[in-house]
Amino acid sequence: MYTNVLEEIYTFLVENVGLVDLNKNIPKINLIPLSNIDYNDKIRGALVSLAIGDAFGSLWEGQRGTEVEHINLYLKGEKNTAYMKGTWQTKATILFAESLIINQGFNPEDLANRFARQHIVNPDKEMEKFLEKYRELRFAWYQCATPSLATGAAIRGIPAALINYGDFHALNLIGIIQTAITNTDETAIAASILFSTAIAYLLSTPAYSLDHIEKINLFLETICRSIRGIETKVYPIGKNGEITNLYIAMNKTLRGWVENDLSIDEVRERWGNGSNILEVLPLAIYIFIKGSSDYEKTLKECLSIRENDTMVILTLALLGAYLGFNNIPKGYTNKLEVGKELSVLANRLFELSLKNKNNNPYRRMIYKEEIERSQDELDKLLWLGIKCNKEEKYEMSIHYFEELMVKSPDVKKNERIKSHIIEAYEGLGNNCLENEAYEEALRCFKKALIYDLNNHTILCSIAVAYLNMNQLQKAEKYARRAVEITPEYAVGRELLNGIQSLLK
Repeated sequence: MYTNVLEEIYTFLVENVGLVDLNKNIPKINLIPLSNIDYNDKIRGALVSLAIGDAFGSLWEGQRGTEVEHINLYLKGEKNTAYMKGTWQTKATILFAESLIINQGFNPEDLANRFARQHIVNPDKEMEKFLEKYRELRFAWYQCATPSLATGAAIRGIPAALINYGDFHALNLIGIIQTAITNTDETAIAASILFSTAIAYLLSTPAYSLDHIEKINLFLETICRSIRGIETKVYPIGKNGEITNLYIAMNKTLRGWVENDLSIDEVRERWGNGSNILEVLPLAIYIFIKGSSDYEKTLKECLSIRENDTMVILTLALLGAYLGFNNIPKGYTNKLEVGKELSVLANRLFELSLKNKNNNPYRRMIYKEEIERSQDELDKLLWLGIKCNKEEKYEMSIHYFEELMVKSPDVKKNERIKSHIIEAYEGLGNNCLENEAYEEALRCFKKALIYDLNNHTILCSIAVAYLNMNQLQKAEKYARRAVEITPEYAVGRELLNGIQSLLK
């Protein structure tokens, strides 16, 4: 799905803008879509739940637990007609979703233009600086970012996961590029990748199925692998000033909380509850894990934390992707001001996601079978080529190897296969020499030389062919090259001496 374009944009940012090459060490993550998942419902759940979290978090940040309980019951009540309104976080996510739909893929310049055209109320500092540089100073979209540990890029990047839930490569590239529009901090970029991977993973996880520690550990292992090796910086975090980065915090600290089954209060006491992405993301994921089967309990847990505006957005987005829209209490979804708009966007994003074959379990299955069949054919051609070499049927061997190279050009890079190809051309060339077909022998030897320019025996065979064709200067050139490469090769030295004697 247009990954070539994404790779070109990413390379441009690394080579010309100074973005740290974060993509070189990331392993491949196999996100596997399932045929029994209603992805339309899941996508809708993620978007709507994000907006619910934004509305709650922004309006009642810092309320005491009893007040949160009272407000929650009041708002959820069927008789109340008050609508929940989100903040710029929801708006930025909507703008990203609209950009993906309009462009049928990711276009960073279009997304930057949408940010600039909209009146975004009370954005965070990284978005403010971006708007100042892009809108007022007329910088290019890739020149407006500043380093920050803000959460905005991770939250707004959710739509990328909603259209790439089976394609980690595209999800990863979009996560890096869309974050780099406003934020160049490597930890913020890592957070965007990890959070999008978590959303994508949960979309393909049946609701209420994370009921065993083994499944939870597999979820954590997958999202941790998505950022392994890309961070170079560490920060002091939490009440004790623990030195860490996001990978360590997720792979060691968070997994320790899960293993010891700590309460949310214990974790808050140890870790703190700051609002930057490095502090808030591990805690949000832990709250999700602890309450993944109870929407209302999880929401109240988030609201009880002082710095909860981003905490509740991150946690409820995960919960919505996991449970799906139909499992979110209607007392919340019916009161959401942008609920209908988000439902329409969810439908369009789902349609866009189906254009990527990696998101379709049936197309993946067919594609996998095609790959396996293709590999079987390649293996058969290789085996036949090697077999003919052993039987000294070099013409047939060359036929099989040439067919193999047409179907899979990458085999030319395989040293083991290259040696078999050289053997075939060299064997046929030697047969031609014996039959005094010198021009044909020369053609075979030169084809063998393509696969190893420093093969001293092939160089000497070419010299012999030229010698028999009475082209002594060319013969001397190849013989000398063989001796230069391998001075201890006695046959090469004798051949060179003989040719030089004839020239004299």
